[in-house]
Amino acid sequence: MKQRDLQDCINDKLEKYFSDLNGEKANGVFKMVTNQAESTTLKFVLDKVNQNHSEAARILGINRATLKKKVALYKL
Repeated sequence: MKQRDLQDCINDKLEKYFSDLNGEKANGVFKMVTNQAESTTLKFVLDKVNQNHSEAARILGINRATLKKKVALYKL
């Protein structure tokens, strides 16, 4: 079985999102996708490092203050 990359997963989810609209108009798709991807990535990395914010910030390539703001924003 071929390993799928992130773009394939995102494309599949977007296809499902648009097909589930059943004629309704899509709105705010970019913000929806970026918020979900960002919050999921932050949670995943934080879980991997047992909530060590310094290590998570290093791995993510952001500073701790930015991470702290995003943790509060997404209520992680």
